[in-house]
Amino acid sequence: MIGSWRVSALSLAAALTLALPANAAGPMPPPAYQAMARDTLKELVEINSVHANGSTGAAEAVARRALAAGFAPADVHVVAPADHPTKGNVVIRLHGKGLGKPLLLIGHLDVVEANPRDWPTDPFKLVEKDGYYYGRGTEDMKGDDALVLTALIRMKKEGFVPDRDIIAAFTADEEGGGDADGVQWLFAAHRDLVDAGLALNTDGDGPVWKNAVPYYVGVETSEKVYATYELEVTNRGGHSSLPRADNAIYQLTTGLQKLAAYRFPMHLTDTTRSYFRELGGLQKGPLGADMQALAGASPEGSAEKLGGDPVINALLRTTCVTTMLRAGEGESALPSRAHATVQCRLIPGETTGQTKAALEAVIGDPAIKVSLDEPVDQAPETLLTPDVLARYHRLVDQFWPHLPVIPDMTPGASDSVYARLAGVPSYVSGAILFDIDDSRAHGRDERVNIAAFDQGGEYAYRMIKVFSAR
Repeated sequence: MIGSWRVSALSLAAALTLALPANAAGPMPPPAYQAMARDTLKELVEINSVHANGSTGAAEAVARRALAAGFAPADVHVVAPADHPTKGNVVIRLHGKGLGKPLLLIGHLDVVEANPRDWPTDPFKLVEKDGYYYGRGTEDMKGDDALVLTALIRMKKEGFVPDRDIIAAFTADEEGGGDADGVQWLFAAHRDLVDAGLALNTDGDGPVWKNAVPYYVGVETSEKVYATYELEVTNRGGHSSLPRADNAIYQLTTGLQKLAAYRFPMHLTDTTRSYFRELGGLQKGPLGADMQALAGASPEGSAEKLGGDPVINALLRTTCVTTMLRAGEGESALPSRAHATVQCRLIPGETTGQTKAALEAVIGDPAIKVSLDEPVDQAPETLLTPDVLARYHRLVDQFWPHLPVIPDMTPGASDSVYARLAGVPSYVSGAILFDIDDSRAHGRDERVNIAAFDQGGEYAYRMIKVFSAR
């Protein structure tokens, strides 16, 4: 698994200004809660929760803050698998009036590795510089974790009683480890703690900037299916002084070259049709027309024009790419084995069996054995219903009136797949205005704009209220 990432079909936005421009100014949280969110972000960033260390320390820090704010011990649970005690999760419940199944908020506490030698500042210290907070996890996704936790504490202190219970699950192991994914494990081992009627995951999407002004709000309703295939050629090998035609490396790479030249058929879903139609409507000239044509009856011509963009291409079709190679036993030996890992992202609705058959047909060599790494998590789309869309508009209009709300599909992956597999509809949409051309998640000098972070505190607070309403 990798973290969900916000997608731009166009690489559209210019650099984010250091403060919110006048037409982006909106409601802000009270100063005390701005300070609380900043303190929480600092504490979380400075807990090194990479895969090797685990997230239990971060989960315990979140729990301490909730308990200090008045949440009862019975409503704050720090839990971890017995065989992975460092992969801790914390689940917090704010009790409501019982007028519907609970609202579940999802956010992961783990982060990807960061080598301090590659950063001008310590990645595990929150550094304020040039209008930004720098530190690993500021964008993905301890910034949103801090805002959600602060919003819950604010509601608790204000005595707010929602129509339905609000559950916040701050979880482990979303970022690439995968041996103890918190959301998956909670649904399997502690369903009573997280059972809900709707899930909101703040690990991606949300308000998007273009030219330093709000442009649209993205809501992820589906994600491509993560599937890995292993390709292998074996033979008897031999001495390098006696080359033969059946060289395992040559056979395998010949097949991989065929795969490199192949494009899977275009396959649009309800989500991607809506995405191209609505985003195209915001564009002027041929680009907008081509994007809208992708949602029409004859998208083929526009797909050819736009498919050279890697992001657009990933939204149009299943993709498979070779990511790892292993071969040979020594420099003086003919290779008796050559192995490649091919990572595929399937369009929802397509099966792993169909993709395996396509790989075999494209490669066209029965000596190259194709196998699937299992299990594969294939979750359904969560369609943007009229009720949910209306709630998003009600929220967004409080900040940026009439800003479009656009559903999309991420080529990446998120923990929403486990909520969907558990039968809980899930939407991914963060709270922080996001510069789509300056994402540093998983990269060097990860950062979040301070003004956008502060405003995100109010956005998260109101978002939770809107979606917990009956």
